[in-house]
Amino acid sequence: MTSLSQARRNALLALLLAGALLALVAWLRDDAAAGVNQRNPAEYPELFAVAQACPPRGDALANGRRSEELGLLRADRYAYNPRDGVRAVQRFQQAEACYRAAGSEGDAARVARSSAALSARVNTDYAAARLNLVNALEQDRWSVALSEVHRLLLLTEHLRRHEYVEWLDKIIGKISARASTAP
Repeated sequence: MTSLSQARRNALLALLLAGALLALVAWLRDDAAAGVNQRNPAEYPELFAVAQACPPRGDALANGRRSEELGLLRADRYAYNPRDGVRAVQRFQQAEACYRAAGSEGDAARVARSSAALSARVNTDYAAARLNLVNALEQDRWSVALSEVHRLLLLTEHLRRHEYVEWLDKIIGKISARASTAP
């Protein structure tokens, strides 16, 4: 009889320990998810807040043509790399400044239209990535969240000192770990 009650006691103890372990894992998981979700800064940086100036060296018209050419090359690559869209807009802005400095208003207006169109596209993609990240975090879709964090980090690469970018840098490790263990 003693061995039967001892076996029941051991089974009950094992069941109790398993329940406590499951509760601890669930608590830690919720705590980690809350740490990722709660710290999203309300404000995010503007991608093109700083106007680009024409380089002081060389001929302004030649600098404008070169900047426009580099902008066009980067704009073509934007579909493959988000940071190229940001760099293209910056080059277009620089080309516009150079054309204005050279007195070529027609070229400046043309490049300004290219800059505005690409800027609108990049800003729309930026807003969509921010929204997708928030939704993915709320729904514990870690692989989607990781993809959006990578996209946002590429888009904001030139803004490293902003609170939002620092938050993205902080959460990428947690999200990556969650994505690797998610079913």
